[in-house]
Amino acid sequence: MSSSAIAVYPGSFDPITFGHLDIIERGCKLFGRVIVAVVRNPNKTPLFSVQERLNQIRLATEHLSNLEVDSFEGLTVNYARMRQATVLLRGLRVLSDFEMELQMAHTNKTLYNQIETVFLATSNEYSFLSSSVVKEIARFGGSVDHLVPKHVALDIARCYARTHPESIPISPNSLLKTNHSRGEREA
Repeated sequence: MSSSAIAVYPGSFDPITFGHLDIIERGCKLFGRVIVAVVRNPNKTPLFSVQERLNQIRLATEHLSNLEVDSFEGLTVNYARMRQATVLLRGLRVLSDFEMELQMAHTNKTLYNQIETVFLATSNEYSFLSSSVVKEIARFGGSVDHLVPKHVALDIARCYARTHPESIPISPNSLLKTNHSRGEREA
């Protein structure tokens, strides 16, 4: 891999999970610069605003010097071209992810032939993890602090305390005592 290449890691990141962070950290080792790009999708109703997601990602990745966090609307390849990126970074959890991502990679190549898609297989411990799983667990009162950074778990708890007061997914007091860094979370 080229240490000078710019890679874009696009997604909704609603919310960012340890699985996303695994891909981001590994991507930062492979490429000169990684841009985590939050997609603005007007057809979806996210849990967090784009600005909240940008802040969550920035806080979770502040230890990475070759990372930028941004947002965009429209086609990913147009954003990548505008940012002079030559790589789209994608994480794969299961076989069904590969089928969809391969189709998207081929489509993106027809739209912008200078782009390459690089797939990183998720680490085993995150193979089940998605933002949807996190939201489902939290919505029904389960703890998510082992699936997302502590500050994100706290944001989720606050969100569901407002919208679903009967379900408190985590103990906010326990989160206030922890460091925001992924590397310092409990195993």
